[in-house]
Amino acid sequence: MSIKSTLLKIYNYPYLSKEKTNENQKKIRDTEWFAVKPYLKKGKFLDVGCGAGYAMQRAHEDLGCEVYGIDPDPMGHGVGRIGSNFKINTENIQKAFAEKIPFEDKMFDTVYSSHVLEHVNDELKSLQEMSRVLKDDGVLIIGMPTASMAVINWISNVMFTSHHRFVNFFFSPFITTGKTSFKELFIPKSHSKEGSTLLFDLKMYQVKRWQELVNTVFEVEHVLLPALYPYPEMRQWFKMHKSSKYSSSVFFVCRKRKYF
Repeated sequence: MSIKSTLLKIYNYPYLSKEKTNENQKKIRDTEWFAVKPYLKKGKFLDVGCGAGYAMQRAHEDLGCEVYGIDPDPMGHGVGRIGSNFKINTENIQKAFAEKIPFEDKMFDTVYSSHVLEHVNDELKSLQEMSRVLKDDGVLIIGMPTASMAVINWISNVMFTSHHRFVNFFFSPFITTGKTSFKELFIPKSHSKEGSTLLFDLKMYQVKRWQELVNTVFEVEHVLLPALYPYPEMRQWFKMHKSSKYSSSVFFVCRKRKYF
C-alpha cells in the first residue's frame, strides 16, 4: 500500500460507506416513524422534504395512504437513495420548496416533515404553507434535530474529524478537500446554516424554541422524543437508546390553529 493511499485511508476513516450510512439512517427513520405512527391519519399524505420517498412508502404500506411528496432535490438524499430495494411511485414526487407547496388548499389529511425545517430559507412561511394544504381536521407531524444532536455532532467532530480541519487549514490551497477557517479548527460548521458554526445549532435547535415557532401557526398537542442516536454517516461511538429527557430529534404532533 502506497503512502498516499495510507494517508487517504486515515483521512477518510471517520466516515462509513454509503451502504452502511443508509442502514443507519433507516434504523433512525424507522424509530422516528414508529414514534409518530399512532398519530397519523389515513387518507392523503404529503411528505414535505421527502428525499427518496421512504416515509411515503411507509404511509402507503402501513396505513394505505394516498401519498405525495415534494423536495428541492428529489432522490438526492434520505433513506433509499442507495442500497435499498423499496420502490415508490416517483410520479407523485415533485421538485418544490416548503415555502411554496404546489398543491391546493386543504388537500391533505396528514402533512409530514422530518428534518427539513432547519434547512429552509423561511421557517414561518414554510409552516404557513403546510397549514394551507392541511385539511381543517388534519394532522401535522413535524420533526427537527435538537440541541442534543448538536452536542453529539460537536463531540463526533472532535473525536473523528479534527485532523480534517487541521489539514484543510494548514495545507489549503495545496490540497483540494476544502478550506477551514481558524474558528472552525475548534468549532465545526453548522449542520444547517452556511457560514455558521455549531454554536448556531446549539441555540436554534432548542426544543423550546422549536415548539414556540411551530405554535405560531399550529397547536402542538404532543411532543415526542424518539431516541438519542449518533450521526449515521460517522463511526458509531454509542448505540441508539431511548430517554425520557434527551433525544437527537423532536417531533411535534399538531392541529391547525383555529381563527374566529
